Amino acid sequence: MATAALNLGDDGFPDLLLEAIRSVSPFRFALMMVYRSVARPYCVHHTFDTEAAHSAVRRYTEATYVLNPVYNAFLAGLKPGIYRITELAPDAYFSSEVFDSLEIGMHSDEELGYRTPGWPAGLAELIVAVGLPNGEMLEISLSRHASEGYDDGSINRMRLIAPVIAALFNVYWAQARVRLSQSGNSLSLDDLLRDFGRDTLTQREREVAQLILRGHSGESISLHLDISRATVKSHRQNIYGKLNVATQQELFSHFLKSLPLAAARAHQGEESHPLGGWPAGKR
Repeated sequence: MATAALNLGDDGFPDLLLEAIRSVSPFRFALMMVYRSVARPYCVHHTFDTEAAHSAVRRYTEATYVLNPVYNAFLAGLKPGIYRITELAPDAYFSSEVFDSLEIGMHSDEELGYRTPGWPAGLAELIVAVGLPNGEMLEISLSRHASEGYDDGSINRMRLIAPVIAALFNVYWAQARVRLSQSGNSLSLDDLLRDFGRDTLTQREREVAQLILRGHSGESISLHLDISRATVKSHRQNIYGKLNVATQQELFSHFLKSLPLAAARAHQGEESHPLGGWPAGKR
């Protein structure tokens, strides 16, 4: 940690911080991602060692992050702390229909039951969530072989050093954030979901569709909206009919196909109205 602290202004700081973490809780792979409610996530650093995995990270930051349980937990107000990835996923999130539409394969040997193409297989994942200014959050994802897993001892050790991790990264990010900018869609997931079906669905149908897209079951939707299961079923049928889809998989595909149009609308006003504190017109 001291070595990392002495290199806060260097590009090599993220790797030094991960090495410090490794000495406390060994891992096989690590990913550092900053989430922002008004833009795509920014990948600070990762330790994946294959081109296929590098492509998977790029695919994640460009599109599939919108359905990630950590990102959704962040939007819902996730508090800083240490979490197993399984603690952050909503009910019915890992249905095959959801992941078929994202070209994500179902694998029984994975702790969550799925794996994106190119992602290393058979990993257990621990999440370090660090609060940042401007409503942002750092996710440090630590992965080790599933057979090793993360026991309570590993988690408790990470909790002991979490305040130091947070303090160091906050200092680093205050400097790095000024230097960094990135192009692309500045809409949050909430914006994308609210925009979906706005010319076709009623307000209530859009609310139901948003919860379906977030991975909620019929029972969960009923509880969230304080309506009966029968009403949820009726709304689902109306949504499918109006959008000309027959399955949840087709609904997800329809949603994903709508993203480029939403991104184009956001990009039109991006240069004159930068969001989230990032410089305008930079790449």
